[in-house]
Amino acid sequence: MWGEWSLRIAAVLAVLILLAGLIVLALPDEMEGKQLVRLDDTHSLRVADVVGAVMVAGGALLAWAAVLTWQRKTIQE
Repeated sequence: MWGEWSLRIAAVLAVLILLAGLIVLALPDEMEGKQLVRLDDTHSLRVADVVGAVMVAGGALLAWAAVLTWQRKTIQE
C-alpha cells in the first residue's frame, strides 16, 4: 500500500518538475537573468536556460525512476 502511494507521489512530482522546467525555459528574455554564453547576435545561454534544463532533466529522471520501480514491483508480484 505505501509503495503504491509513494510511486504515485513520485510520478506527480516528476510531472510538476517537468512542467515547471518548461515554464522556466519559456520565460521572455527580460526575465531570464544574466547572460552566461553568447552564441551570436540573436542567441545566448542565460541562467534561466540552465535552471530550466536541469529541472526538465531532473523531472525526466524521476519519471523514469518511478516507471522502472513500478515495473519491477509489478513483475515481482
